[in-house]
Amino acid sequence: MLRRRSVAAKQGGRIAGTPWELRKLLSDGAAAPLVSRPATEPLDVAIVLSEPGGQPPEQLLGALAGAVAVRFVTASGARAAADADVVLAAGWAAAPAVLRLPGVRARAVVATDEPAALGYLGWTEGVPVLGPPWLGGSLPAAADAVYEPMPVHRRDELVLVHGDDVLALLAAAELLERRPALSIAVSGTAAERDLPFPCLRIEPGAQALAHAFSSATVAFAPPVRGWRPAAVAMLACGQAVVASGGDGRAEQALGEAVAFARSPTAAADAAERLIDDLEMRADRARAGFGLVDGGWPRVATELVAQLRALG
Repeated sequence: MLRRRSVAAKQGGRIAGTPWELRKLLSDGAAAPLVSRPATEPLDVAIVLSEPGGQPPEQLLGALAGAVAVRFVTASGARAAADADVVLAAGWAAAPAVLRLPGVRARAVVATDEPAALGYLGWTEGVPVLGPPWLGGSLPAAADAVYEPMPVHRRDELVLVHGDDVLALLAAAELLERRPALSIAVSGTAAERDLPFPCLRIEPGAQALAHAFSSATVAFAPPVRGWRPAAVAMLACGQAVVASGGDGRAEQALGEAVAFARSPTAAADAAERLIDDLEMRADRARAGFGLVDGGWPRVATELVAQLRALG
């Protein structure tokens, strides 16, 4: 493709379209007969892995047990997956191997943070995407079972920063300068990292994080990415959240529960509003509980429905 583009550019001619057009890839081979699997029988789902992996979270795979029989194959051995009810590409890197398989009943992509290479050329159009809304899918949000409100006092003066996100760290420094009486706790950050403010460091581990997410008044979260973003775990604990960035899809998915900010000053402003407004924090907490209600079993139920609709 690159050679054709180069030659066309030199000759001033028209550049040929991408050879990865979806209609061409899906036309290879004879179509398999569409035989719906009875709802009482587990679906046979093959997930094609590339390097690095990209498979769904173990929590989701565990919740799928009984309704879906999942097997993994590598991209180089993708033909072994062709007889499955549904063949899934674990991320866009594995999608070409899946799309080229002849005679497949149904196929889709399991969303990951990794974008589709050359996606702007249109080869991804029409491919179903399975994942949470901020990754391009339509599955509900879920947090691991350990993240739930704990019977601890929520400290009005405590603000939490999670992760090494620079925007969040700068926002915390700005907030502390405005309100010196606040205390800053930090989690998910290397212990040896120098920070621009005095802080209490939270010990690693999900239980300690759940305690911190249940104790702080406001928390700064890194951008919403992946299947298990920190912001969603915070929501499951009733935490008021200010998250960095927001690409539109994340804001649409979590906007009623999370405040998004694109600068340290804006993040500090959002945190101040939440600190000063108990009713706003309560509204955000209720919205967050509604988003994560049901956990991974709820996500699994919806995913099975989508897989059956495909296959």
